Amino acid sequence: MRHEDEGSIGWRIARARKERGLTQEELAAAIGVSPRSIQGYEAGKVVPYRRLSQLAEVTNRELGWLLEGETPREASADPELVERLVFLVEEVSADAKRIRALAERLEHLLEAGPGERTV
Repeated sequence: MRHEDEGSIGWRIARARKERGLTQEELAAAIGVSPRSIQGYEAGKVVPYRRLSQLAEVTNRELGWLLEGETPREASADPELVERLVFLVEEVSADAKRIRALAERLEHLLEAGPGERTV
């Protein structure tokens, strides 16, 4: 599989996975996604914001490294700040999923005739 470039998050995910001796299937099972999702992450087609904490834990890497790569010591982000930002992104993503589900429900209710509506 060809990766975007060495500076991409996908390349870093693939590198971390390989350094831990995991296959895409094993990493997928460890974080609860499909192997196809891992392929998308590594190819740079999808940035796995909701899975970054799990990826960092399973691959034994810092969140900052997954996000930024190798950086000089003074330029690297504060690990607590990175962890907090990832938490907030995960929270916003979960909220977006709930909003999407509500929007679909409302759309369904609006499409239903007056006698068909149930709450």
